[in-house]
Amino acid sequence: AQARSAQGRTPGGSVFQFRSARHMVSPEASSSSSTALADSACRLLSDVQAAHEREVEELWKAQAAEIEELKRRLSCVELADTSMFKQEKRQFFGFVKGALKGKESPEYKQLYHYLLKCFTDADNNFDGRVGFKEFEMLIEAAAFLPRRFGYAPSTPELYKTDWERLQARMTLFNALKITSEGSRERKEEFITFAKWLEYAVGHIAEKAKSLQDSDMQGRLETSKEDFRAFVIAAAKSRHSREYKELYHFVLKCFTDADTDLDGLIDLNSFQSLIDIAVIAPRRFGFAPQSSDMYTSEEQKFEARAKIFRSLDPGGTGYIDFDTWLHYIYTHICEKTAFLGESGAVPAIVAASSADSTYSRSFLGWK
Repeated sequence: AQARSAQGRTPGGSVFQFRSARHMVSPEASSSSSTALADSACRLLSDVQAAHEREVEELWKAQAAEIEELKRRLSCVELADTSMFKQEKRQFFGFVKGALKGKESPEYKQLYHYLLKCFTDADNNFDGRVGFKEFEMLIEAAAFLPRRFGYAPSTPELYKTDWERLQARMTLFNALKITSEGSRERKEEFITFAKWLEYAVGHIAEKAKSLQDSDMQGRLETSKEDFRAFVIAAAKSRHSREYKELYHFVLKCFTDADTDLDGLIDLNSFQSLIDIAVIAPRRFGFAPQSSDMYTSEEQKFEARAKIFRSLDPGGTGYIDFDTWLHYIYTHICEKTAFLGESGAVPAIVAASSADSTYSRSFLGWK
């Protein structure tokens, strides 16, 4: 506003101070020439002000474009870093489909930055390359997202032994290694980001062919028949896609009840945790209403307190997520006996020892 009232810029670029035409023209001027001069001055000032306003508007447009570009870049980094891990299954499904539409799609650009982050995180010596030890880390990092929703098997599910895993990973690593400039015969012991990007996008495109539109929405919420089939499949095997989806559902129930964000659930929070977890089975009539189970709120509280105390034999006053997961999964498996299943609880899958066995295997240690 000060610029508009205090100064302007002529088309030639010279800057001058101005005031209103009333002050520039003498109040005593009454001849036609004086009137014409005043009109000319007003037009000149109007033109200068309009030119100045256009210049300011163009400057703001340029700055706005820069801000939008910065927001776009930051959104890609944010998605690759934290946000995407919080997306629901249907959003992840849509993201993969969108990323394969072409490099101009927003999803592909986000996928690019996610794969870049996986690569740079694995590049622990900051040389812009990934060797075999780092390659193992790279594969595990990139597989996190599809594994979360059961679209990719975990390492223990893929390989029975560490040696089997190492052989398979070495075969893939060798196929991606580049040929050194000095010799056509010798291959360098690293892969580049470009090679990794080419492989990862191609791998995702191949796997995406098996995705069905029906996979977009979890069967926990579609229908009574889908819910029944989902629970039975999840209770039969911890390797199943349904179990992994159930795992994240149970985890979400836990974190929603953990209102003080300490990673623990006390007795009062346990009451809320049960209320949250039971919403899904009650939706389709697989769990009774509280009013059908208890005659009063006090009776309901005490019944749940008894369960809580059984999960906290040491009397600490808290339970952790692993305790809750074991309890609720056992409970679900036992309930499948009423659906014509065995009701048995599958064994826990042994954790992978990828990090600790690399050197032992290649050095010949038993």
